[in-house]
Formats: sequence, C-alpha cells, structure tokens
Amino acid sequence: MTDRLPPLRRPRRRFSLTRLASIFHEGVAKIEATIEPFARHWDDRNAVALAAEGPLWVALGDSVTQGIGASSPRRSYAALALEQLRRDSGEPWRLINLSMSGARFHDVVDKQLGVMRRAGLEPQLVSALIGSNDVIWRRDTDGVVEDARRLVGALPGGTFLSRVSEARGDRRRLGINSVFDAAAASGRLRLFEAWDWPTGDGMWAEDKFHPNDEAHVHLASNLITAFRSHQIVP
Repeated sequence: MTDRLPPLRRPRRRFSLTRLASIFHEGVAKIEATIEPFARHWDDRNAVALAAEGPLWVALGDSVTQGIGASSPRRSYAALALEQLRRDSGEPWRLINLSMSGARFHDVVDKQLGVMRRAGLEPQLVSALIGSNDVIWRRDTDGVVEDARRLVGALPGGTFLSRVSEARGDRRRLGINSVFDAAAASGRLRLFEAWDWPTGDGMWAEDKFHPNDEAHVHLASNLITAFRSHQIVP
C-alpha cells in the first residue's frame, strides 16, 4: 500500500460562472479561496490515516464532503461524523476523504473509486454524497440519470449514499433518486437523507450555495443516524 494518495482535483476551467461570480460577489470569492487549502488539509489527513491502524471509512463526494462552506475542514460534516463515530464505537476509526470540489458522478466512478482500488484500500465503511453538480450544471436529463446508474453499479456494496434534495417538477433530481431508491430496494446500497434539515434559513455560507457550520452539523447528524440504524455503531 502506498504511503500517500495522489491529490484529487477536478480540472478548473479558465473561465467559469463560479469564477466570474467571484469577481463581483465577495462571498463567492471568499468561499472560492478555501477550495485548495481544504483540499491540501485532506491530502495531509489522508496520509496520517494511511499510516494509522483501526477500522477505515472512505468518504466520496464533492465540495460538501470537502467541507467547503464550513469555517474549517475540522467543522465539516465528515470530520464531525468521524468524531462521533469514534465516540459511539470506542474504536480508532480512520477517515480517508477522497472527495473533490466540483465532482460529478463520473468523478466518483473514474477518479475517486479508482484511487481507492489502486491504493488497495479495504474500508469497512464507505459513504457518498454526490449529485449536486450534475443537477446544477448539466441539462441532459437522460445523461445525468445514466451516470447515476453507473455510479450505483460501481459503488461497493453497502455504501451509504445520500439521496439528492428534490424540487417539484425537476426531472433530473427525481430520476437520480429513482435510481438510488432502486439500488437500496435491491439491498445493494444504503440510503440516507443528508439534506433533511429542520430549516434552510441561516444554513448557507457567504456564497449562498455551500452549507455553513450549522448545516454541516445537521449533515453529520443525518449520516450518523444512518450508521446507527444499520448498526455500524451502537
């Protein structure tokens, strides 16, 4: 097994709507500036986890699993859930976070799971929170749904996969969740509702797009609840 995983970054376009918005919106620029520092944080933490011993959790996903929007990677839902997982189980769980900002379904399949396989990782627990970028930036409903099918076929059995938040009449979101629901009904994957919060008011970072510290607490709680319901922890 390698002693350090390759850094995962999604190629960034020279011109994009997000980068354009950052020129005119201070909040977008502030959050945009955290992307690389957060990614380097997880690169370093992953190296520590590789060298340690204990049960392994691999987290897959996009900027939310990176913790973007939180005041620190340590306030991300992944970090908070890891702390709770250790407390609940009394075991030295390790977390390897293979998420990447901007990731879409195909990035999880081709890049994140690829790194996991090539590194010889054998996690006892895998989670995935993905789909927002496919919904927001893609217009081809059939293509999005087909990529969702490819995702559920590639994820290890027993993966905890979050449904995407739904909006009335949004065929892409409904199609994605239909694919996810079918995978759960077959017993292959375990679903959870990351986006089930008591309210959306006051839950967003300065860019009005990423979840803030308070929202990350709810994300962590929803994931831990799913772990408990499947007796991953007492």
